[in-house]
Amino acid sequence: MSDLSPLEVHFPRLVADIQAVWGSPASFGRLQELLVDSRGGRQGFPEAVYSDLSLLLSLVPRPRGPYDIWSEAMDADGTA
Repeated sequence: MSDLSPLEVHFPRLVADIQAVWGSPASFGRLQELLVDSRGGRQGFPEAVYSDLSLLLSLVPRPRGPYDIWSEAMDADGTA
């Protein structure tokens, strides 16, 4: 059995791409780009790879902007 995740096994180039931006403000946007089809008609990732990407996205701080009403709502109820 491999110690590699499905993402590492099937998409090593994406792993390198994610590592290049990990920890920077660009990491949230890059992971979102991978998970959301903005070009239309894309096949998408296998379920296990999508799960890996979703987990990584959950670990990255969400960027805050002046019009981010959701982060303001979370701050107001004390959950963030």
